[in-house]
Amino acid sequence: MSRFVILMYHMISEPRTTTEKRYACPPQQFEKHIQMLLDNNYTPISIDQVWNYYSENIPLPDKAVLISLDDGFEDNYLNAFPVFKRYNIPAIIYLASGVIGHINTWMVAPAFSQRKMLSWEQIKEMSNEGIQFGSHTVTHPQLDKLSNDEAYQELIDSKQSIENHLGCECSHFAYPFGLFNEHTQKLVSDAGYKTACSTRSGFNNAERNPLILHRIDVYGTDSAWKLKQKLTYGINNSSLFYPMRYVYNRLIEKTKNLMG
Repeated sequence: MSRFVILMYHMISEPRTTTEKRYACPPQQFEKHIQMLLDNNYTPISIDQVWNYYSENIPLPDKAVLISLDDGFEDNYLNAFPVFKRYNIPAIIYLASGVIGHINTWMVAPAFSQRKMLSWEQIKEMSNEGIQFGSHTVTHPQLDKLSNDEAYQELIDSKQSIENHLGCECSHFAYPFGLFNEHTQKLVSDAGYKTACSTRSGFNNAERNPLILHRIDVYGTDSAWKLKQKLTYGINNSSLFYPMRYVYNRLIEKTKNLMG
């Protein structure tokens, strides 16, 4: 059974506030992450390969990993795109289409600094080089707090905007803030999306619902060894002691099973 991991990034730049340390991965650290993946025989895959795995049962390579970036910050073009080209890495960027060419209006100061978002020109250039783009709604709202009509409008308007600008189908989605419920999941399907990423941690396999794909949250403070541990155990939070706790918990579980 093929198992794969999706990594979730946001900003690829130096953090400007304490809160941003989780969401802003410095460019040099980001490149170290990519080098670690390749040095440890991880195989970067595209979102299309993920969909083909679910729709046509096409196997994925061993240690498959998908790189995803949420929101569409300009630093994705300035700092991540050169790394993707240098190492020939596929990736998907989920766009909040209503803020393209503007700033991150949904992020509250002073916890977050004002950041420029991608322009359509930058997006088109990356698309021409093989980077894929999905929807992250129009205004980055909490979908589960909207009415069904409001949520559907966010989903369909973003999809159509991306398709109109790029001239190709937008089939993939990521839930803003990772928030969704049974109704929003159905709306995502009704809007024509084939896959949707959550912020739930863990591995993905054939049994995973492609509309609730799990991702590993990569923090800006994650060293290469921390990211490697996250990939090994499918977790969001790493520590020096996690492997020991993992082994201990497995031993306790096996002992309980043996004792009936």
